[in-house]
Amino acid sequence: MLLAAPSEAHAQFRRAAATQTQERGVDVRRVVSPGGVEAWLVSDATVPIIVLRAYWKGGSAAEPQNLTGVTGIMSDMLTEGSGDLDANAWKERVETLNMSLGFSAGWDGVGMSMTTLSENRDAAFAMARTALAAPRFDAAPLARIKRQLEVAIRQRETNPGYIANLALDQATIPGHPYARRAELVTVNAIDRASLVARRAALLARSNLMVTVVGDIDAATLAPLLDSTFGVLPAQAPPQPAIPVADVRAGQPLIVRQLPQPQSLVLFAAPGIQDEDPDWIPLAVANYILGGGGFSSRLMSEVREKRGYVYGISTGPSIRDYSALIRGSAQTENDKVAQAIETTRAEIARFYAEGPTQTEVNDAITYLTGSFALDLDSNVKIAGMVQAYQVAGRPIDYINRRNGLISAVTLADVNRVIRRLYDPAKFSFVVVGQPANLAAQ
Repeated sequence: MLLAAPSEAHAQFRRAAATQTQERGVDVRRVVSPGGVEAWLVSDATVPIIVLRAYWKGGSAAEPQNLTGVTGIMSDMLTEGSGDLDANAWKERVETLNMSLGFSAGWDGVGMSMTTLSENRDAAFAMARTALAAPRFDAAPLARIKRQLEVAIRQRETNPGYIANLALDQATIPGHPYARRAELVTVNAIDRASLVARRAALLARSNLMVTVVGDIDAATLAPLLDSTFGVLPAQAPPQPAIPVADVRAGQPLIVRQLPQPQSLVLFAAPGIQDEDPDWIPLAVANYILGGGGFSSRLMSEVREKRGYVYGISTGPSIRDYSALIRGSAQTENDKVAQAIETTRAEIARFYAEGPTQTEVNDAITYLTGSFALDLDSNVKIAGMVQAYQVAGRPIDYINRRNGLISAVTLADVNRVIRRLYDPAKFSFVVVGQPANLAAQ
């Protein structure tokens, strides 16, 4: 009997493991340390690896406007030396332990990601503790990170994605913190004191959520939660109030000229948050219109039948204080007008006629069947479980999700389409040099 090639054998193993995981469910358990730090744990000793995800509510949207960008720099600086280790020694120690540890800042929160071999577990958690408790915020790495950001700020003026997303935010949520971006003047104003203050404002136990997946049990994890996160203050100080964005629908066509042979098209309409009862039917509706790759209507009509775009897709886009239905496409400059016209027409047909029962059935089959691929590794499971934790889902939601999708009816999908896909509510942004197309 011939053996499969290693890559194919590995792929088969991952698919089988994912299917088994989905069939038997993911056993997510709540662990509370003696000091009161809570985590969601998926214990699995199959592979000697531990994956940890942590998240603190409160991100870039709440930072001082004159220091826009400080949350991202502070997050980067947490891995630029801590305690007795400067930046170089810190990175060498991480490499020696064969672990990864990083922080990231988003609009609504700060995340921490750590992966370690089981044999280096205690040392890896100790590195995470010192990064949280005693970041050095040294001058040299701060200057380097600021220079990198300043270069990125200068280069973004020729980045079509940046230009389009900023234009869309400024048109649909003008004046909101989500429509702000770091500028040279705000980056230059960031100093060590700014980083210390931002860390103090965000990193506490009261706004912390932790997910752990892998080769560790509850009894072992509990004291590590205290030793790692117990060094943080119990309560975060009050955060600035952020208003819920009043999304302006159906804005006039926005065109930003940028010399290049292709154009980027973004389009968006007001959406809903993921706790809304229509969120699950929206997933089905989106798959049919633009979320299903070559199975979606927009790909069929705009790309396959007419060749107006290289690709086109849609999806819900949520932040804590805003929600959109977003889409994007790329095309040659002389086809932009036709691509937008056809996209608008297809959204209008979707809104007026709705989907067929077969389309709904196919979408449900794909969305439930493909979910196994999101659970084929501990890293993916950790990301999925943490996303549900941050979103405020029940601890067993990962096992209920497919049942909720399977229960969606044609009437549910038609309801959400009538609610969210009014073609008059979509705003379009074009970045490039589109032919025969001008801003309205």
